[in-house]
Amino acid sequence: MKYVDEVMDYFDQKDGPDVKEFLYRLLSKWKVFAVCGALGILLAYFISKYSNPVYMMRSTLLIHVDAGETSAQSMFDGYKIQDKANIQNHLEILKSYTINRKAMRNLAWNQSWYKKQLFSNRGLYRHEPFEVQQMDGVNITNLPISIVQIDDKSYKIKVDGKADYKGDEVHVKFEKIAFFDQLFKNNYFHFILKKKEEGIDKNENYFFVFNNLDALTLAYMESMTISVAEKKAELIHLRIDNSEPERGVDYLNELNWVYIQFGLIEKNKKSESTVRFIDSQLEGIVDSLQMAGQSFSNFRSKNRIVDLGQEAGVIVAKVEDLESQLSKAQITLDYYKNLLRNLGDVNQMKQVIAPSITGVTDPSLDALVAKLTDLYGKREVLSYSVQEKNPSLVILNKEIQLIQQSLEENLQSLVANSRIEVQSLSARMETVREQLARMPKHEQKLVSMKRNFDLNNELYTFLLKKRAEAAIAKASNVSDSQIIDPARLATIVKIKPKTAINLLIGMFLGIGLPFLIIILKEFFNDNIQNKEEIMKKTQLPILGTIAHNKYNEAVPVFYHPRSAISESFRTLRTNLTYVLPNNPTKIIGIHSTIPEEGKSFAAVNLAAIVAMNNKKVLLIGADLRKPKIEIAFDLDNALGLSTYLISHSKCSEIIQKTHIKNLHCVTSGPVPPNPAELLENGRFEQLLCEVEGKYDYIFIDNAPLSMVTDGIITGKFTDANLFVLRKGFSHREQISFVNQLAVKGTLSNVSLVLNDVTMNGYQGKSSRNTSGNGYYYEDSSPGIVRRLWEKVSSN
Repeated sequence: MKYVDEVMDYFDQKDGPDVKEFLYRLLSKWKVFAVCGALGILLAYFISKYSNPVYMMRSTLLIHVDAGETSAQSMFDGYKIQDKANIQNHLEILKSYTINRKAMRNLAWNQSWYKKQLFSNRGLYRHEPFEVQQMDGVNITNLPISIVQIDDKSYKIKVDGKADYKGDEVHVKFEKIAFFDQLFKNNYFHFILKKKEEGIDKNENYFFVFNNLDALTLAYMESMTISVAEKKAELIHLRIDNSEPERGVDYLNELNWVYIQFGLIEKNKKSESTVRFIDSQLEGIVDSLQMAGQSFSNFRSKNRIVDLGQEAGVIVAKVEDLESQLSKAQITLDYYKNLLRNLGDVNQMKQVIAPSITGVTDPSLDALVAKLTDLYGKREVLSYSVQEKNPSLVILNKEIQLIQQSLEENLQSLVANSRIEVQSLSARMETVREQLARMPKHEQKLVSMKRNFDLNNELYTFLLKKRAEAAIAKASNVSDSQIIDPARLATIVKIKPKTAINLLIGMFLGIGLPFLIIILKEFFNDNIQNKEEIMKKTQLPILGTIAHNKYNEAVPVFYHPRSAISESFRTLRTNLTYVLPNNPTKIIGIHSTIPEEGKSFAAVNLAAIVAMNNKKVLLIGADLRKPKIEIAFDLDNALGLSTYLISHSKCSEIIQKTHIKNLHCVTSGPVPPNPAELLENGRFEQLLCEVEGKYDYIFIDNAPLSMVTDGIITGKFTDANLFVLRKGFSHREQISFVNQLAVKGTLSNVSLVLNDVTMNGYQGKSSRNTSGNGYYYEDSSPGIVRRLWEKVSSN
């Protein structure tokens, strides 16, 4: 069917937005923007006033970095081993969970108290209204516990919330009366609440939570910023943002103290290990020295020997000297072997004694061992906070590898040299012992006892000296870090809320919200807003615009002839004459594409305004599916067009006078079951032939064209076809549909009119239901005609 093709092929490409017109629409809603902007500012003001302020606390650390002295001034595999600490390591240590968790444990923030406010909860650090003493048992963390003091002896405790309990989420809800200084105990809490000396405001809402120190540590780590002052500077800035300035200051200072102590502990490990080793050696040496001295004295008393002879004295001196050298050489050899054996064991190397403690005076070896021990300690600390592929850790591992390689080469050479020295000293000892063997027995034994006593005494003196040196080294150790600027309440800076910025943001958000709504509405809105939009989409003539009907009447042009709506119909009446042929009887079809566009309203009032111009007018209600014009004129609809089309009535029987002079009307009649077939049976054309010449104008009110084909059938007999579009209701695609009807010649002499246009802007009446209810409902029985207006005599 030709009509079906036309309905499916009426869409056309949309035009771009009219910026100027859109700006006019925005300006027309300036009151909305003003109100929303004011509300946004007001809301921002209340949020700024009642939200918790956030303060910035800072502290500064000085990191002492050694100058770039190379380790033994050597080159290993092309790499220069720098003895300079990497300041990035200090940053990572300060960021590590281990250091922060220890600071949190030292502070012992097991509970936090709050006071409820309008938009937030204010922390009460150092101003807690009550004291909580935790007892052995379960205390669920991060669950608000409301406390209200009843009198001097009792309080009300209330809990209502969800929390993690033994790995499961539980809903804890209870309300009880408890007593101060007495244990409160249930399945979830075990604590004693104590009053403080200063009074509290009983009208305030206080609550506290048991803190999860692990989660609290992570939260403080996230809120903290650690940075180097400059690229080559040795200063580290620590910053933390917190709504409780006292808490933030305490945390920063505690963290600095823990970090400094950590550095001292690492530096003192070597000295402490040395002292422990010497003490363990001294325990055995003291006993040996006492026994050797006692034996030497007893032997001399028993044998009445005061002193050795000159030759024996020389031999004894040689023996003592050789034994001392041999002992030291053996200790050195054993140290080298032990060091070479444990070179790849991190735990053993961390506990290794410095070479100088054992009497080894090789400065290169001493520097390498100290450097390797220090690097192992740094790697352990750095591994707490970085991944294995972190550049700092990779560089540190490479440096450790180079030091190990250098140590291994040196130690192998030193072990070989020490073995030769031990063998040489052993051979010399054998020669001296042969000389000693030729001496008398008493002298031999006395020499042996004296030699044993002197050896133990010398070793005891040596160990005491080394212990004193290690203790002095430990006492003289200072941290590599120094607090230059601790966190203070006097230096805190308030960073939030920034009232001025919040007010500005509130204003922009308040204005932006309606702007966004309008933008989205415009983007998704496809309704016709003004006459210019129609002109962009069609070349068809636009005969006029019909003003919005503000009266509760169907024919306002008759009752309010001087109104704006009457003038708009007069303009339409005038413009209509330019598109009509010069026929004695002019037939005009009034159409719409969808229901509720005001087609029948336009037909009734246009016919009335023409009739008021002393023209004889006939209005035919050809909308056989949902008739309306009989209501406008309070006419009887028992007989009408439908009864004429089925040959049940004559032409003279269906034409009725209205209360408007020169205006007659043919109502639609009872709703038939087959309107389209009746309009095509030839009787409609016969009706037009019978009335032609008797009237100057014939207006035909048709059913919507996009719903049914009735208007196409009646449009074949019209001189002009007028399509009614409604502002804010009709879609832009409907213009393309009308264009298709005109271009294909389905309807001739097509014009447009825009209905429901307000006189003071772009706002129109709200859209009504666009469904086709009633147009596809077929019922041959006549409906009940409502009589809403009193009939007025035309004379």
